Amino acid sequence: MIVRSAVLEGTVAPERRTAFDAHMADVVLPAIAAYPGLRKVALRTPMETDGDAPVIHVVFDLYFDDLAAMHAALASPVRQQVRTVIAAGMEGFKGRVYHVVYDEGPTVMGKA
Repeated sequence: MIVRSAVLEGTVAPERRTAFDAHMADVVLPAIAAYPGLRKVALRTPMETDGDAPVIHVVFDLYFDDLAAMHAALASPVRQQVRTVIAAGMEGFKGRVYHVVYDEGPTVMGKA
């Protein structure tokens, strides 16, 4: 499984935060879900960080079977539509957006 994370590193103006967060959750997340070949998309919001960690507002995690499926989704017309949807709600965000692609790798469950 491949995970492509879109990291929004930065801050949102306090007066825009509610609208920004609603746009990401209610508009952007469902738009991303339309990517062809996407297995799952998740929106994560940091709750705690180390003192020297960068300020990250949200992270979108997009799950694909493999790199070929991810590249096909990114080359699809849906991606341009999603980029337009994202841009429409970025007012008040100050920072940068970048992507990291991971191989999900093995998983071990801890004791409950």
